[in-house]
Amino acid sequence: MFLLQLVGFIFLLSVSEVISQCPPSSGIYLLRNGICYPNGSYFWDETVNAANEAISCVLSGTSLTTGQWVRVADPDDPVDCDNTNNDPFRCTSVTSPNATLSLYLAQGLPAAQEGWYKCCLPTDCSDPNTNTIFANIFRYAEIESFTADLPSDMTVYPQEYKLNCTKIGHYRYDISMNIGSTALASYTNCDDRSSTCPGTELVSFSNTLRYTVNITWDGINVSSGSISQSTTGDQMYQCVVQVAGQPTRTRDIIVKVPATAPSSLTEVNKTATTITVSWNALDSSDADGYVVNVTSDTDTVQTVQVEGSSNNTITLNGLRGGTTYSITVRAYQQLLGPASTISVQTLPGIYLRHKENCYTNGSYFFDADIKEASNSIMCVLPGSTLNGGKWVTPSGSSVNCSTDPLHCNEVSSPNATISLYIPIGQSLLPSDDGWYKCCLPTDCSDPNTNIIFANIFRWAQIEPITVDLPSDITVLPQTYTLHAIKIGSDDHSAFLHAANWYYESGSASTELCNGNRVTEYSCNFMYGDGMSVDYGNGRWDYTLNVTWNGENITSGVLSQSNNNGDHVFRFNLFFGHYSSNPVARNKDIFVTAPATAPSSLTEVNKTATTITVSWTTLDSSDADGYVVNVTSDTDTVQTIQVEGSSNNTITLNGLRGGTTYSITVRAYQQLLGPASTISVQTLPGIATAPVMYL
Repeated sequence: MFLLQLVGFIFLLSVSEVISQCPPSSGIYLLRNGICYPNGSYFWDETVNAANEAISCVLSGTSLTTGQWVRVADPDDPVDCDNTNNDPFRCTSVTSPNATLSLYLAQGLPAAQEGWYKCCLPTDCSDPNTNTIFANIFRYAEIESFTADLPSDMTVYPQEYKLNCTKIGHYRYDISMNIGSTALASYTNCDDRSSTCPGTELVSFSNTLRYTVNITWDGINVSSGSISQSTTGDQMYQCVVQVAGQPTRTRDIIVKVPATAPSSLTEVNKTATTITVSWNALDSSDADGYVVNVTSDTDTVQTVQVEGSSNNTITLNGLRGGTTYSITVRAYQQLLGPASTISVQTLPGIYLRHKENCYTNGSYFFDADIKEASNSIMCVLPGSTLNGGKWVTPSGSSVNCSTDPLHCNEVSSPNATISLYIPIGQSLLPSDDGWYKCCLPTDCSDPNTNIIFANIFRWAQIEPITVDLPSDITVLPQTYTLHAIKIGSDDHSAFLHAANWYYESGSASTELCNGNRVTEYSCNFMYGDGMSVDYGNGRWDYTLNVTWNGENITSGVLSQSNNNGDHVFRFNLFFGHYSSNPVARNKDIFVTAPATAPSSLTEVNKTATTITVSWTTLDSSDADGYVVNVTSDTDTVQTIQVEGSSNNTITLNGLRGGTTYSITVRAYQQLLGPASTISVQTLPGIATAPVMYL
């Protein structure tokens, strides 16, 4: 809410609204034609120029004694209600039960006598205990209010808000809203009788219209549409209303904006998951608080509003270890000011270390590679002191670092560390194969401890299967490649007994690749000791190439109908010495594809060159979008990708008149699903008459 000060008096500007309860339950108020108005209301002189259009000043439940109307510009010259001094105003009064003093014009209002009038009831204005209310009576036109609807959320950037200038009075005028010398909106020769300008009518009899300008503030520039103006600090706007041949009306508002960025933005402390920063506080006259924005790789991680200009330190939580964050701090008042920015990298979070290499959560380790203390898997939490941390076995029990097959070494500081290894002469038992959990710096019963997992395995293991998906979702048939990475022992000739791909459909498994079907399925490996791509350290890539036509998987001899949507594959590995508990490993992968075609594919509209179709949307869990294919006489005319499962209407342009088109719609996820198809003929084109030459 903005305030306007005139000759020592304060008036609220938002006065276009009338009083909802009329008459109000108490207090002094203005009344005209049965409508109640609040303090500071505006009245066009042409609407109060008869006794039945008078502005009545009313004080409920009192008796009139010596109430009066006074010109604010000349408080020593009260309105002369009996016209003894040729006053343009006349008054009527009601003594009780509600003291009332009505004011209207009996003749034209001179320019010198327009402006603010004060009513005092039930006594005159010399009584300090009297009740007062103000009304503005003006000639031609006035600006009733000029306000700003400011952003409700200070953390959203860039900031958007509205300027509202409300004009009242004469129907012919020019109006503009400006910042400095730059006009954000300007309308000339407005005529309210024919609505030639884009104001919103609020009150018809007084020609009260509101004009609105939408503003965007990016911290440097104020912009509205194609107009942009750079500015620093407070933003001063002006609304101007001009009636030809009459004085110009202006109204200013100031939107408070910090002029400077918070200085000396500094990193105070950091851990793997937190960063603490501080800055020099601004004076309370220059800031109401601060907004701190945290981004990583251009994505906003969090935005925090800090209230109070003296609060100049914040700890940012929930961050990722070993990650660089950009931290921006802006002061705010009614809008955000300029920014200070620093980059801070969090300490590495809990991580695994083996032979000078760092590993992430969920990494795999071959038991033969962690023999002896010098080959330990180290679980490390930088910047912390060990306080009860531990390793936990796959069965859920704590590793006994002195008696279990796996032994431990500990380092308390500066980085809490617990190392895990298999002593010489000991082996990992089948029951010890699997996922191990490390907790630092405290034990796993502490809900605030840091946790990381490592898979320690015997013989061989399969890393999570990956897929190379089609680069263009619109092209059928689709071909994709699966990769199963085997790790562990390199002695395939002695210990590899099976390495097979299967297609899973319900409870049925179809074997795709073994020693006899390598070529048919484009399986890039051979049964036995010959493998595909050797990555070293026992890592081998077993690939499977799959072709999908939208209804059937057609690779090799398999023609597998897929009615369940997702394609499910399993890689099976059987590896080890028969006398030493060989391992059987299985890993699945799901390649997502919609199970059903979009239903109710319908023609919505058509012309000679366009066809509009729609269909029933699939749920977002069943589709990421749709692919629309248009063919004519077996030739593809166009293929369009429609992103978003809720977008279910498309207009196809550039078609030929009088031509039948086949329109196919498929939903897609990682792959395309089955199709819905309709035929639509465009309307005939306009025939062209032959040209005759004489």
